[in-house]
Amino acid sequence: MRSSRLRSALALVLTLHAASALRVPPLRLHRRAVLAGAALAPALALVAAPVRPAAAKLVADSKSRFVIGVPDGFVQSKRSATTGTLFVAGDFPRSAVLSVTGWPVRALLEADANARNLPGLPAEPTAPVGPPPAALQDLGSASTVARLLLRNRDRETSSGALTSELLDARFESDGCLRFSFLTPLPVADPDALEKERGIRELKRRSSAVSFLVALGSEGPAVVSAWGSALSQDWETDLGTSIEQAVGAFSWTPPAP
Repeated sequence: MRSSRLRSALALVLTLHAASALRVPPLRLHRRAVLAGAALAPALALVAAPVRPAAAKLVADSKSRFVIGVPDGFVQSKRSATTGTLFVAGDFPRSAVLSVTGWPVRALLEADANARNLPGLPAEPTAPVGPPPAALQDLGSASTVARLLLRNRDRETSSGALTSELLDARFESDGCLRFSFLTPLPVADPDALEKERGIRELKRRSSAVSFLVALGSEGPAVVSAWGSALSQDWETDLGTSIEQAVGAFSWTPPAP
């Protein structure tokens, strides 16, 4: 009996081995098995190929003023300004932008005071009283300075039509200011947007870092690196790479 079983097992092994060497018709799966596999496919794909942030490469300013990280896929736009917007790069099809601005402190405070004065009332002082600021902290608390910069940015990018919402702000040990914010964007047809993208509102998520530097003959200036993307893209895959790019920003002091 035992030898009979061994012969049967051996015959089965030889049969399977021969079948594997031949072209056999594809295995027919039960319909339930096919449906189960289809249901699991998206989850398996996510496990096999997780979303990873794009790597950032360091790029030096053409005037040797600063270094900043630029994520892969971002295209740099040429700039030659000495104040205002100094640098722009972006993944423009996805509305993701990285930029550097340089705003002289005196002009920054004057523009902010003029924008906040009510028509018909006497203008408030438009320049800092006393010596020029030696640090960003001399201009106020972290949230005060961040809101000052946000108001100027909103005026420059949208003529004041947009109002950004500060999320957090803090001074670092090296004196720089780091902050993040949201900017609500106008939506003409929320119903159409919801049908197309599943959302009824659009917001840009941004991260920034600012330093007080000497900007040529302009005196003390606030230079800032800004990185932003639509909130849904920020959360999906762009947020980490943009924050790394902004975090890599450094200003090069002029040679004596």
